[in-house]
Parts: sequence; structure tokens; C-alpha cells
Amino acid sequence: MSRAKQARGFALAAAGASALYAFSTRRRQEKTVHMADSPASLQEDPPTRTLIEAATTGTTVADDPPPAPRPLSPEEREFRLLPGETVADGLRRAICGRLADSSAALAGVTDRDELGEAVHGTRKSIKRVRAALRLSRDALGAPTYERENTAMRSIAGRLAGARDAQVLIETLDALEQASGGELSPQATERLHARLEDDHAREIAAMAADGELAVATRQALEEARARAEHWSFAEDGFVAVKPGLRRVYSRGRRQLRAACEQPTAENLHDTRKRVKDLWHAAELLREADPKRMKRLARDAHEVASLLGDHHDLSVLRDYAAANPQLFSDMAARETLLDALDRDSETLQKRALKHARRLYQRPAKRFVKDVARGWDKRVSSAG
Repeated sequence: MSRAKQARGFALAAAGASALYAFSTRRRQEKTVHMADSPASLQEDPPTRTLIEAATTGTTVADDPPPAPRPLSPEEREFRLLPGETVADGLRRAICGRLADSSAALAGVTDRDELGEAVHGTRKSIKRVRAALRLSRDALGAPTYERENTAMRSIAGRLAGARDAQVLIETLDALEQASGGELSPQATERLHARLEDDHAREIAAMAADGELAVATRQALEEARARAEHWSFAEDGFVAVKPGLRRVYSRGRRQLRAACEQPTAENLHDTRKRVKDLWHAAELLREADPKRMKRLARDAHEVASLLGDHHDLSVLRDYAAANPQLFSDMAARETLLDALDRDSETLQKRALKHARRLYQRPAKRFVKDVARGWDKRVSSAG
């Protein structure tokens, strides 16, 4: 297929996407990365410039897809720093492992359902990569951090539409099942049909000619090639100590903001900070295996509660903005009431657990982790 035909096909698919596409796009506009707004270090880097252009236009960066990366060993796949490896080597390995897994998953896609799962897995991997970047930001240096963080955000951004559509369907299904008959299938039939249609169109636009998957895999492989050669100004725990303190301090500050003003935006930002702490605990597990495993589990729980709250908030906004999808106003109000009630319950639970998560001052938290690292990792090396 010629590039002109590919471009026309992609444009037609995008033009045919309905209300959810426009709705989710508006919600992501502030996060979309354009070359004109990217740091100077990105604009001066040809490989990264190619990646960003592909991410923001949806075009491919190569005529042929890159070869699938070789399968990784169980040890290479571990998203934690392992005994016997330096912190720098461990960070490079863990990050390259996430990128290689994502590229391999996209390479093996054979149908639309598999594409949806691959997209979901890729977005989760990218969140772990960005958390690792934040943890090692000081040792990596500002130019590398800015370049790679922007690249990861760009890759994730172009995959958001299909996943956002699927999440709304799952959220509505779960709400109906938990309503005890309060929400009848008839009351939400039109809404459900529209969400299913939007999701099918999003996936179809991605799967039509493999264009987006090819561009995404190319971007992932370029990022992995760069990560293999990252240099760190520091090694040992000092390479991640400032980042760990920043991750924890930012989480505490954001939690205070959410407690004072529990808006959907504040709660969603709190979720992002909690996920950073969760992934930091995964990476630094060897500092105190039992304690860090418990921290990662608790942070995961809080992130899940806040994620469910966010999904309800997005679904509520969508339902409120599309009254034509309901047979009558009573059905719409019943759904909105159920969404508000469940959101309030999740908010209270999430904030309660989050306060326990951040109960220690940042200085003490980092000191405890550093002591465990020196005792169990540094001394063993």
C-alpha cells in the first residue's frame, strides 16, 4: 500500500471516530507533546525528533517494521535492581526489559483483541519506565531525562484513545453489575452501544494497516537502543536517593492538596504520584524485601482505588455531556447518582489508605531505605 493511500486510510478512520474520540482527545490536549513545545535538547536530536514526529502525527518512521527483539530471560525481565549488579546496570536492564517486552508484544499482534491487550501492556510498561526515569533523574542529568521522558509520554499519548474507550466500557459494566438491579440494561443500552462502537472504531483505526503499531514499535526500539548507552553521574544508592526523596515528597504534597480539595484532577494527580512510589518500591525491593514488597502492594492498592475513581469521573463527564444517549432523563439521573455515590466511597477509601502510605516524613523514609540498601546490598557487594 502506498504512503498516500495509508495516509488517506488513517484520515478516514480518524474522521469516522465518534463522540468519545473527540471527548478523550480534549481531556488529553494539555498532555500532548508537540515538537514546537519540546525541550531544545529534543529538537537537536534527530532520532528523537523522528520519534516525536511519529508520535504526534501517527505516521510510520520506517517502511518496514523493526524485527521483534529476542525473548528475554526471566532475570532480564525483572523490574527490580538485582543483587550483584550495579545500580546503573540494573536501571538500564530493567528499563530495556520493559521496552523490549512492549515491542515484542506489538510484533506478535494478529487480531484486534490482541492489539488492545498489547496497547494496554505497552502503556503500563511506559509508566514503569517513566517512574524509573524520575527515580534516576539526578544521576542521568537533565538533558537525558527530558529527552527520554518526553519520548515515553509521546508514545503513550498516541495509544491512549483505544485504551480510554475500553476502560469506559469496563467501568459501565462493573457499575451495572454492582448496582443490584438499580441500573437496568435498558437504561444504559444506548450509552453502552455508543461506547462499544467508539472502541471498535478506535481499534479499527489502529489495526487498519498496522501503521500505528509499526511506528510505536520503531519508537520503542529507538528508545531501547538509547537506554542501553545511558551514562550515570553516580552509581550505588546515591544515584537514586535524591529521586526517591523527590518522589515521596511530591506524593505527600499532592496528597495534602487532594485532602484539602478532593477534586477529580487532584485525586488523579495523587494517583500518578502513588504509582511513582509503587514502581520505586519495586525497583528498590532488595533494600528490605518484606517491607518494600508491602509498600509496593499498598501503593498499588491506593493507585487502583484512585484509578477506579478516575474512571468513574470520566464516565460521568461523558454521560453528562451526552444526554441524547438516554431514553429519558430519569435513566440518566439514576446513572449519574450511582456514579457520584461510588465515587465518594472510593475517594474516602483511597485517601484513608494514602494517608497511611505517606505517614512518615520524607527524610526519615529515605533514610530507612538507604540504611536497608547499605546493609543488604552494598555490604554484600
